[in-house]
Amino acid sequence: MAAKHDAETLFAKLAEEEAAACPEPPPDIAPEDWITFLLFWGLAGVVFLQFFTRYVLNDSLTWTEEIAQYLLMVLTFTGSAVAARRGTHITVEFLLNKLPHGARRVAHALVAAVATAFFAVSAWLCWQVSEAMRFQPMIAVEQPLSIVYYGILLGLVFTTVRSALHGVRRWQEGEPEVAPDPSEAGLKL
Repeated sequence: MAAKHDAETLFAKLAEEEAAACPEPPPDIAPEDWITFLLFWGLAGVVFLQFFTRYVLNDSLTWTEEIAQYLLMVLTFTGSAVAARRGTHITVEFLLNKLPHGARRVAHALVAAVATAFFAVSAWLCWQVSEAMRFQPMIAVEQPLSIVYYGILLGLVFTTVRSALHGVRRWQEGEPEVAPDPSEAGLKL
């Protein structure tokens, strides 16, 4: 009887704690996440099809290798947009973190501006390549190669916009007085 009462008390306390706890924030999902997700699984499907036809059926489809390469190219640049939105591109902040608070804030803003400008120039150049490839066909599929470069362009445009928005958000939030130490769980994944 006492064990039943203890269990009821325990479950009542757990229910109260759960009700008082803050719910998890909604997942941070944006359009580029869905595009990247679909591209990833499309790539996985094409690679599996390539493996299956080559090693199981012993009669490989000719287009799978080329399409897998193109999907990987587009996936890379849409994934870059995801990283730009989250602020998780690989950076070396050792010297920046040694700067005083105000100088560190300005330095991070300059780095964000240079990165955004780089992505913008890359998008502009990719648009030029896309236009030049309109009449160049793919090797195994009778489609213009510009389709691939327009996909890369989409990723670069998303990356440019997300990089700029992340830089503005970081500026508005400001820098902490002491730079976070990544070895002490300051790393944001």
